[in-house]
Amino acid sequence: MFIVEIIPLTLLPPNVSQILSYFFDPVRSKIPLGEGTSADHAFQAGRTSNGTGLPKGAIVEVAINKRKVKAVVILSSPIEKQKLTLKKVDFQIKKINKVLFEDPQVSDYQLKLAVWIAKYYYAPLGYTLKTILPPFAFKKKYPIMTENHPLYGSSTSIYPQMLIYKTHRLIAYLKPLIKKTAPRQVLIMVSEKSSIKYFYDALSKEFDVSVVFSGMPNEKLHDAWQKAQSGETSVVVGTRQSLNMHFKDLGLIVVDDPLHEFYKSDMMPRYNAVTLAHKVAELNNSQLVLASVVPGVENHYKATKGEYGLKNVESRPKFETEIIDMAQEVKNGNWSPVSKKLNEDLLATLKNNKKALIFSPRRGYAGILVCSNCGSAVKCPQCEVAMRTHRSVEIILTCHHCETSKPIPKSCLVCGSSNFKSVGPAGTQKIYDAIKSRLAASDIKSTVLALDTDIVKNETEEEEIISEISKSNSSVLIATQMVFSHRFYLNFDLIGIINADALTNMPDFRSEENLFYQIEKLVNFSPEKMIIQTYSPENKLIEKAARGDYIDFYDNELKLRQALNYPPFFKLVKLTFRHTNKDKASYTARITTEKLKIAIARGRLEEIIKIIEATPAYIEKERGLYFYNIFLKVQEDYQNINELPAVSLSNLLKYAGPGWLIDVEPRSLL
Repeated sequence: MFIVEIIPLTLLPPNVSQILSYFFDPVRSKIPLGEGTSADHAFQAGRTSNGTGLPKGAIVEVAINKRKVKAVVILSSPIEKQKLTLKKVDFQIKKINKVLFEDPQVSDYQLKLAVWIAKYYYAPLGYTLKTILPPFAFKKKYPIMTENHPLYGSSTSIYPQMLIYKTHRLIAYLKPLIKKTAPRQVLIMVSEKSSIKYFYDALSKEFDVSVVFSGMPNEKLHDAWQKAQSGETSVVVGTRQSLNMHFKDLGLIVVDDPLHEFYKSDMMPRYNAVTLAHKVAELNNSQLVLASVVPGVENHYKATKGEYGLKNVESRPKFETEIIDMAQEVKNGNWSPVSKKLNEDLLATLKNNKKALIFSPRRGYAGILVCSNCGSAVKCPQCEVAMRTHRSVEIILTCHHCETSKPIPKSCLVCGSSNFKSVGPAGTQKIYDAIKSRLAASDIKSTVLALDTDIVKNETEEEEIISEISKSNSSVLIATQMVFSHRFYLNFDLIGIINADALTNMPDFRSEENLFYQIEKLVNFSPEKMIIQTYSPENKLIEKAARGDYIDFYDNELKLRQALNYPPFFKLVKLTFRHTNKDKASYTARITTEKLKIAIARGRLEEIIKIIEATPAYIEKERGLYFYNIFLKVQEDYQNINELPAVSLSNLLKYAGPGWLIDVEPRSLL
């Protein structure tokens, strides 16, 4: 008889033990038995089973609250060695149901990675482990190799490098690095699937390349994993899922576009793939390279502190920029979203058989619909945010949060008036109409296409639009941020930014930084001229972004963030509670705030952890639920977020209780 410690591959509350103990009888291991009970044993990555017990990494079935759950064995000890411990427990230990895989199916490397993610992001361990395992795990059709390679844990040789590139010639700078890494393996992580083709096409003629992305058939995914683990593949190109792979000898990790929002997971565990890449590089003793159009405020700070190497691999392309005052355009009687200057340059570009990109920060037709009498906006019944004006067969209203659509109401719910008007910036649909009418008036028959999530419903439609723009000489593409997914393949002679103010008007500490990031991504398209339309031409930030002068902005931004206790000086932890009842959500948030305040005061952590009291979320009601947020700011001087003096952050967060969503390193404050 053995005591087996297991990690259930299911979601357990974070404030309970994530490792459970069960009896295991090798003779009767397949007889269905009862429910296991938690035991507070620490996970030790290096320990293995004793005697004839189950080996570490074996898969068993256990019962938890009458549910049958798969679990991973991490320790198996003869019961004789645990008698003293068993006498002290105040619960009954049950037996496992049955053994599913006696041979190890999960490696030490995968366990160590899961433990780190769960600890750093305060996520349930079992669910985290289940997330990083491949979709084909525990399917007999796809056998798994679990040979372990050395785990370095930490390394003085890890020195992250940042490459700042300005055009889509990135691969020219990466090839020498890849060749220098040989015979060790290389992982190139991209933010989205559409970028994989660029790297695959450029590298597959010289290297053995595998691709990995979410949604791949199990057969192809299993083949890629096996080749990476056996060393047959020298280069893997993939999305963030590729970080979970088990490489034979990983020597280099390249993260393309590390500031991209898709690297941050919105689902449990809410990890940041760029942060995880640092840990994977550490565990594999690999070099880490971040390739970006701009470093970002936090990476710029690390470079100035000597934590990162920073190299501009190419200078910014020279092109003409012009800032247009849209307020003056309105005064002159031009109510169109397209300024007179942009219209003139657009027509000239098309007449010369060149291409133009009109970048719109907004999708849809117009802004919001308001009552002409009382000024009340028409709101979504599920989210209580103003609905956006869209056009399909006729004008409709759409919520950009829950995608609910409805026709224009006959009367205002506040005052009963039947007069409505659209206010706010134009979206892609209205810009499209404006440009089509301008071209028709000038008798120009150029291709005009739009690209946003309202228009493109699947990958095929998206590829058709990109293909049409690529092969058309005289063409216009009106696009939202979706166009950045194709920055490696497209060039535009003229780029016009409609309403640049919309890129900075979000109430978040990263919104101004995002302006520089998006403009430099537009520079990737190698324009001859860029026209930036704004209602605030006096805004020096837009001038700096147009010049590409982000260093001066970063230095000033760092001073402000240090004064306000924001990253990179403090790490953010976001706690969110949601409920169908607004009063219940508000009450729970206030009580939790007080509990956290008391715990911080008792631990004398006021200088280390700052708390922003519970407030309604920026979108207070979404999909029928009311959201309240609490923010913790944890001083970054402490290397381990979970090893603070007096009380660990993980213990502090237990005061939040059930129902709270915890997000370490959230994308924003919204």
